[in-house]
Amino acid sequence: MAIVCLGWHSGTMTTSSPTRAAIAAATRDAGLIVLGYIPFGLAAGAAMTQTGVSPALSILSSPIIFAGASQLVAIQLLGSGAGVALVVFSVLIVNARHLLYSASLEPHWNGWSRWQRMLGAFLLADPVYALAISRYEREAGAGSKAEQLGYYFAAGITCLIGWTSLVTVGVLLGGFVPSWVPLELAIPLTFLLLVLPLIKDRAGLVAATVGGIVALLAHPLPFGFGLMIGAIAGLVVGGIVLARSGSPAALAPASEEVPGA
Repeated sequence: MAIVCLGWHSGTMTTSSPTRAAIAAATRDAGLIVLGYIPFGLAAGAAMTQTGVSPALSILSSPIIFAGASQLVAIQLLGSGAGVALVVFSVLIVNARHLLYSASLEPHWNGWSRWQRMLGAFLLADPVYALAISRYEREAGAGSKAEQLGYYFAAGITCLIGWTSLVTVGVLLGGFVPSWVPLELAIPLTFLLLVLPLIKDRAGLVAATVGGIVALLAHPLPFGFGLMIGAIAGLVVGGIVLARSGSPAALAPASEEVPGA
C-alpha cells in the first residue's frame, strides 16, 4: 500500500532503489516503535473490555481514530455513557497538538498532491510525525519526492497495522485477565505512557506531568471526564510554559522514538 502512495513520473508509477530503501528504512524504524508499544497496546485493549464498549467498536477505534491517546479518551467516554458531541470535543482537545505537527511538516509537503496530503494527515500520529520530521530535517536531506512519500506512508501504515494489532490482541485477551487486576487504571496510565515520549524539554515535561497527575486524580469523575480534564490541564499549563519560553518546538515529540497512536 505504501508503494501506491508514491509519485507519478510520465504517467507511470515507478519505485527506484533509493525509494525502496526509504520504504525499508521506514518499516524498520516504525517496527521498532511498535515493539516498544507492546505492553501499552495490550494493556489498553484489555482495559477497553471493562468499559462496556463492544469489542468490535473497541478494535475499530484504532484504524478509525489512529491516535492512541485520543482513542483511549473516546472509548472511556463512550463506556461512561457520554454523548457523541462530548466524545468528539474531547478527541479534538487531545489532538490539538497535531496542528503543530501539520505546521512543521507543511514546508516538506509542498509538492504533494491534495489526496496525498489528506492521506498523510490521517496517518499523522505521534510516532509517524517523529520519524518523518527526523528524516526530513537530517543533514543529508529527505531525498526525492518518491523517497519522502515512501518513507512517510510506509512508517504510517506500519504503525497503524501494529497498533491496531496490539489493541486487538488486548481486547481478545481481556476476558482472561483476573478480576482483581485493576484494569480501570490501565487507560489513564497508558494515556500517560503514550505521551511520555513526546517530552522534549521543560514545556513538554510540565504538560505531561500535570496532565497525567490531573487525569489520575480526576479518574473517579463520571463520564470519563478525568482524562479530558487531564488533557486540558496539560495543554494549558504546557502552553503557558511554552509561551514564556518562546520556543515553538517545545511541545514537539522527541525524534528518536515516540504511539501512539
